Amino acid sequence: RMYSAHEQHTETPAKRVGEEVPAQRGKTVRLTLNPNAGPFAAVTPVSKVVKLSTTGVDNSPEAWADRTNRFEDPAVPKSTRVSLKNTGGPPAPAPKTQLGLCGARAGSMRGTSTSLERPYLRLHFIPEASSVRPPEFLVLALALVKKKWVANADYVHASEQLMTIQQDCKLQGVAGPLICDAYETQIRIALERADLGEFSRCLSALQEIYHAASVKKGVQASPNKAEFVSYRMLYGMIQERDVLENVTLGLRSISLETREHEDVIFASNVGKALVSNDYCSFFRLYTKAPKMAGFVMDFFVDRVRLSALQTYVKSMGPEITIDDLKALLCFEKRKEAFRFARDNRCVISADKRSIDCKASAGLV
Repeated sequence: RMYSAHEQHTETPAKRVGEEVPAQRGKTVRLTLNPNAGPFAAVTPVSKVVKLSTTGVDNSPEAWADRTNRFEDPAVPKSTRVSLKNTGGPPAPAPKTQLGLCGARAGSMRGTSTSLERPYLRLHFIPEASSVRPPEFLVLALALVKKKWVANADYVHASEQLMTIQQDCKLQGVAGPLICDAYETQIRIALERADLGEFSRCLSALQEIYHAASVKKGVQASPNKAEFVSYRMLYGMIQERDVLENVTLGLRSISLETREHEDVIFASNVGKALVSNDYCSFFRLYTKAPKMAGFVMDFFVDRVRLSALQTYVKSMGPEITIDDLKALLCFEKRKEAFRFARDNRCVISADKRSIDCKASAGLV
């Protein structure tokens, strides 16, 4: 059959039985088996749709209203109700123990408090000026801490008060000898009590203050800078590894004038003795440690003693007396040297006067 041009554009091509056609915009179509409705029929959208959350809970407005009314149902015992509705809202907040009301920033305020002591509080808020002591009162507070430490040696109280002084200095942007003195005092009492964690914390903070003071012109650091730089160098020797690297970095980070200070020279000599395993020089320096350097060396002297004991047992013989061991390893008492040898599995003679080097060589 021949089709005209008009018929070619108007006649719909044949379709397979059961084949879907694109739906018209705004209508939902589906196949139907009703012969009167034709092969396709429009479906009216359902108006009431139950919306479920990802957990399967009905989140429709009607469900929200039902849950709210459930707490007002007199049939439900009050003891089983858990809701803030009709309870006057959430309870009043607990009294704040922090020092303020928003985020804290160093150097953003000037304190007005005149009290010399206060508890240390962790700052999550900008403190009020009435809770922070100005520098002139911080000087008096620091003197009071030192006086009480000499009289009572209460480590917990002294540490807390020194931390509050450091906190007030940071809040007011106080730099210079005052904040350095607060950290240096806490380092000294931490060394007396062998508190390595507090010693490390304060030493790191003090190093940052020294560095900031060296960068800024007109800001004077502590006159004790060389002493605590030497403690920093000795602290780097607590770990057996990287002793030479820690000493070298410590020397490179300070000025030429500070390197020539006797405390820094002492720390450098200790590092040299450790690197070269020169135990005689190490223990000679240990007995003549200036200021509180000996307290810092106490953190790693037992490690050096063990290494020296291993060397002496293998190189000396046939025996080492306990008295000689006491002198070689710089123990204050003979019984300390005996206990050290016994705890490290040395074979001690029956009279407890000497160590059998040959029998102990493979055990220490």
